[in-house]
Amino acid sequence: MRKLLAIVMGLAAALASSASWAIDYEPLDWVPLPRGTQMLALYYEYGEHNSYNNTIAGTSSRDTSLDSQIGIARYIHYNKESLFGHQYDWNVIVPFGRLRDGRILGQSLGDASGVGDPIASVGYWFINDPERKRYLSFAPYLTIPVGSYDRNKSLNLGGNRWVYNFQGNLTQGISEKFTIDLSAGWTWYGDNNKAGNGFQKLTQATSYELYGWLIYDVTDAIRHVWQGASNASLSLGYMGLFGGEQKIDGVVNGQKARQDQLRLALMANLSPTLQGLVSVTRDVHVEGQFKQNFGLLVRVAKAF
Repeated sequence: MRKLLAIVMGLAAALASSASWAIDYEPLDWVPLPRGTQMLALYYEYGEHNSYNNTIAGTSSRDTSLDSQIGIARYIHYNKESLFGHQYDWNVIVPFGRLRDGRILGQSLGDASGVGDPIASVGYWFINDPERKRYLSFAPYLTIPVGSYDRNKSLNLGGNRWVYNFQGNLTQGISEKFTIDLSAGWTWYGDNNKAGNGFQKLTQATSYELYGWLIYDVTDAIRHVWQGASNASLSLGYMGLFGGEQKIDGVVNGQKARQDQLRLALMANLSPTLQGLVSVTRDVHVEGQFKQNFGLLVRVAKAF
């Protein structure tokens, strides 16, 4: 029971992970649209979790769960002008939604709903070469701590801390049908001074991310179902998170950012300005967090 109580106390404010969901990326996200294009993208992400690992107390699966239903509104503007001779964009991300049925060994963590912390970002392309199907880009993301947060709750949509993430990406066509999409990044976390019992300080070490997609063009097959489709692809992906150990008032609380996840995504342009994407995910290994046994992401993006 003492271990269980330690887990629950350690969760306070540490599960405000909407920022990491929002910074995630899908296949071919870093192939830029034409200069001057604007895009509005709406996401729905569902996650079903049925076990929780704490690096101190171990793994709990009996009467343990967490369901997440997260929406994301994202605006992207591809600037007409160059910056130091290269194309760039800027975008704003606003997550919102609900966390429900949070339990560890029957101990309720409560629910949470509201708006997550908004994120601002600038993307910059060092290489933008459509002829060689080669794109090299980087993007810094700044998470602004103004989302829904209650120091007395274990689950929150907001994190009550500044977060800075940096990602680099290489997208390269390797044949007429196949493309590889690789990304790496790191995340720095500010302190949350309203964590634990509401008056403790949560600190978190830097975490690191790896992403990879193998993308296969299935436009011909999709056109049998949707004649107006273009740029359709089926992608197999991997996400890995490393590091990110957390402490409450300088004491390790058993939570970190270790995660291995497999993904499968189907994406297509339904019209010249409308894109749809469906992705399913499953965690194969986690440490210091809930394990997602099923995830679903639906995205609709409109260019104008």
